[in-house]
Amino acid sequence: MKQDEHVPTLIIGASMLGLGLASSKGGDAVVLESGNSVGSEFIRSFKLSRPWIPAEEASPSREIREELTKRNIMSGEGSIHLPGLMPVMIKHIKEHDLQVRMQSSVVNVSMREGKFVVLYYDASGLRTITADKLVDTSIPCSTKPECLRVKAKSLNVMIMGLPEGSDFVAAEGYEIRRGRFDSETILRFPLDPNEDWISARSRLFQFWLNRPLSLKPYAFVTHAEEFDMEYEEARQQIAPGWEWLPSAFYANPLEAFDQGFHYGKGDF
Repeated sequence: MKQDEHVPTLIIGASMLGLGLASSKGGDAVVLESGNSVGSEFIRSFKLSRPWIPAEEASPSREIREELTKRNIMSGEGSIHLPGLMPVMIKHIKEHDLQVRMQSSVVNVSMREGKFVVLYYDASGLRTITADKLVDTSIPCSTKPECLRVKAKSLNVMIMGLPEGSDFVAAEGYEIRRGRFDSETILRFPLDPNEDWISARSRLFQFWLNRPLSLKPYAFVTHAEEFDMEYEEARQQIAPGWEWLPSAFYANPLEAFDQGFHYGKGDF
């Protein structure tokens, strides 16, 4: 009988927090990611925040910050060009030999002899892996969806037409944010926390067709591929040894990475 693969720490989601946690554990952790990208809770949702620089110069994300700055992806003030973040994180995964498995979706979680037994699906079919500790960092809490507690969410839109020098302004109550470059202008379209994707897109398009006068000068470029989420709590225990730490709780991807690293070292 073939034995199940075992790992000390199993991380769900190749999120920024999940990658920070994996970086702190090295070969003692495996990351299962249902999609085919990393940091999607920020990159694919157009989750732009105010510029952020950690208080401690030698923070866990220092190496990543230096690479982002060298590539002109991050400004000296901390503004990030989100699309440029992904190749830097892929480089980080490769250089640190992190065990990240893409297109691996959790099907079921159970317990056996004090271990977590996770059934997941990938291109090869159904697989099983056991773990001493299970940490879910995904947007929907894939291992226990009923634990999902959403404080607020938005469907963000990339627009064109914001005058140079304008930043973090509001137009008719809608927050507008700017990324690393002037061409990166994002409008946050607020949603009901329970609103689904079809309803959100429909309302967004209707809103834009009938947008207020202050938004008339802007052009619609595209909308995000995922919701920009806000959560009630940064950490929720599902069971002893099984926790949900939504990476999207944090406003900045490097902050989420640092928090994941600190959690892995017991300093969360």
